[in-house]
Amino acid sequence: IFYEACAAAATLSGTSVYNFPQVLKKEKVKAERTIDLDGFSDLSNFAYMTRSTCRTLKDVNDVEMFERRINAMQTIGIDAEDISQIFKVIAAVLHLGNVKFDPPPNNSEGSRATQECDASIELAAKLMGVERKSLECALCNKTNLRTGSQSPVSVRMAVDNRDALAMALYGMIFDLVVHSTNISIGFIEEVKLFVGVLEIFGFECFKMNSLEQLWINFTNELLQNLFISYVFKLEQQLYEREGIPWHPLDFPDNTDAVDMLQSKCSGIFAILDEECVIPQGSDQGFCNKLIKRYKGHRRFDEVKCKPTWFVVKHFAGPAAYCTDGFLDTNTNQLSIDIIECMGSSKTAFVANLFKKDKK
Repeated sequence: IFYEACAAAATLSGTSVYNFPQVLKKEKVKAERTIDLDGFSDLSNFAYMTRSTCRTLKDVNDVEMFERRINAMQTIGIDAEDISQIFKVIAAVLHLGNVKFDPPPNNSEGSRATQECDASIELAAKLMGVERKSLECALCNKTNLRTGSQSPVSVRMAVDNRDALAMALYGMIFDLVVHSTNISIGFIEEVKLFVGVLEIFGFECFKMNSLEQLWINFTNELLQNLFISYVFKLEQQLYEREGIPWHPLDFPDNTDAVDMLQSKCSGIFAILDEECVIPQGSDQGFCNKLIKRYKGHRRFDEVKCKPTWFVVKHFAGPAAYCTDGFLDTNTNQLSIDIIECMGSSKTAFVANLFKKDKK
């Protein structure tokens, strides 16, 4: 939806108002209307949108998909005002991604929004219905729940706060759309139905891999393990039960890799969760514990010249992970300051997102 809204905004000149529909036939949509795309522009203007070199899909018209998205939201019963607010929040997410931080002159351990991104944080605050000063204060400070005192956070923590808020906003919008869809199809909460969508990720291995890549590659390990179980192990058991002659196959088994990652007590993810809750837990400490626990394991290796790195030898090949930021990414919780800032938004739609969110 980010790409689609940016593509639709790029067709406008001198206005942010999009007249819907322009690509789809009028008789094919539920209702004609105008949509304010304030905050959207060409995707090259947004940091979150330019991290990938793939920005268009062959034979896909993003403007047409934008209109199909609007029609779909109308069809499931999302009213016109909520559709407008949804796009305001999405635009705010994009502008949050453009906000950068640096330490103030009198405090190298603190943070503030840089002057070059004044327009971005100003517009993000406007779209979310909060004061710019309040938003910056929430991103750059942290309140001690025990004492009630507020203290500045580092530039790195401010960036984490920014990204956590952006992800939370998008997640809440996603949940809202799913909820509206369930209502439109007559979903009954008392009836336990489940529809699972299996999205097969591609194995990722970059020059520097973070926790996100480890999660994706872990998913691949599980899928591969499931494939091995059904194609090889269960088939062998069937042959044995029915007395069918067969020649044992030498197939790659990645069960040890899966166990190393997901074991409840000693797996990599369990060790990470533990490090996140202990006092003075650190990325370096997490990496040290991994090396101590898995040194010599055929699926694990250390990077001696890089003390915060480790290697997992996945079924698809080895991937080196830098643990810098692992703990922050794993917790990734919104601070009370951000929650209170968003909860006090003058826009009822945004305030309700935070007040009604179960998390």
